[in-house]
Amino acid sequence: MQHKLWQKNFTLIILGTIISAIGGVGLSLALSVTVYDQTQSTWLTGLYSALTIIPTILLPILVSPIIDRFSRKKMIYRLDYFMGGMFLVFAFITRSGYFNFYVYVVMGLIMTLNGIIYNLAYDSLFPNLIPKGMLQKGYAVGNLIYPLTNVLVLPVATLVFKHFGVSFMFAIEGILLIIAATFEQFIDIDENLGKSLKLNLKSHMEDITEGFRYLLREKGIWNVYLFFFVMMFADGLNLLIYPFFEKHETLTLIHYSLLLSLQSAGYMFGGFLHYFIKIPTHMRYMISLIVYSVFAVTDALFFLMPLYVMILIKFLLGILGMNSANIRITSINAYIDDSKRGRINAVYTTMIGTSILLGKLFTGWLGEFMSFVEVGMLYSVIVLMGILLFIVKQSPSVKHLYNREV
Repeated sequence: MQHKLWQKNFTLIILGTIISAIGGVGLSLALSVTVYDQTQSTWLTGLYSALTIIPTILLPILVSPIIDRFSRKKMIYRLDYFMGGMFLVFAFITRSGYFNFYVYVVMGLIMTLNGIIYNLAYDSLFPNLIPKGMLQKGYAVGNLIYPLTNVLVLPVATLVFKHFGVSFMFAIEGILLIIAATFEQFIDIDENLGKSLKLNLKSHMEDITEGFRYLLREKGIWNVYLFFFVMMFADGLNLLIYPFFEKHETLTLIHYSLLLSLQSAGYMFGGFLHYFIKIPTHMRYMISLIVYSVFAVTDALFFLMPLYVMILIKFLLGILGMNSANIRITSINAYIDDSKRGRINAVYTTMIGTSILLGKLFTGWLGEFMSFVEVGMLYSVIVLMGILLFIVKQSPSVKHLYNREV
């Protein structure tokens, strides 16, 4: 089975993703920590996160018809080359410890704009690089990459960041992205592209409208998307974890890094489970429902836990989160047509981008005058309401989507 999965194209895309992820996990930590350390404000940290997410609200919808009609492979490696060069420029700008909130916002916007197009192209191409009948195993491997690099790289990256700063992290990621793009160029695939693109507003809007109409007809996918709008809003609670550690009498950046690393270890372990163990088709919906409920309950209790319990909970949530993500992604990708995948992914990306933006702003604002425990309890209630409205109440359509052979 491994021989069937690990064919040339799948191997190349996985290698490219691993290489870029090695620098990406460290840079992500460095940026979030740098903004909070320099501003000492949960509001400004939330504002930074929200502003850099703004392009995800409209851009995915606008570019999705292009994703479905041009070579996704070329988009992937060209964007990696472009962003690799930009990171080297960012490294030069910040080489002497320079910090300006608005300059960092511009940097974040450039990263987001590139990431939106890249992720749409990647998510649309990746299923086509997985051999037939290997979708669950293929996504299990793909979903392992970032958790594995977090576990292995994040502790080292934290020490590198503490000693060399954010500029060095930019430089590392820039070089690694250029290497990743070189691997991705050798992917050999005849892409099933849509009809030739007509460069006029009418045809573009027709394509976008078609994507929305398709979703509204498919109640299972639509309700799952609505639930994850709620879920990702509540995920804004994670914005408060580093400030909680930074203000704590005994907790440090190393502890924070350890927490993230162990959460990723949980994702990694969950990915291994999905690679070697096939979830019974009739249980996919019920397992997802249980996972969503556990996430809601732990939000309410997280900031009341001692460190070792926090770490254990994050590890377990990583395992559960990986399994539910694999179920959701494989179910939806096995269900929708390849010719519509870019547009459907774009709608989801836009919804999630809007949700994350609102969640970051709201969390940063609440963090200025409410205790972190109170914010967690509020978000727990919000997630539970989402589960009842979109997963339990709409169970026939969601079961039809989730309980499918992939």
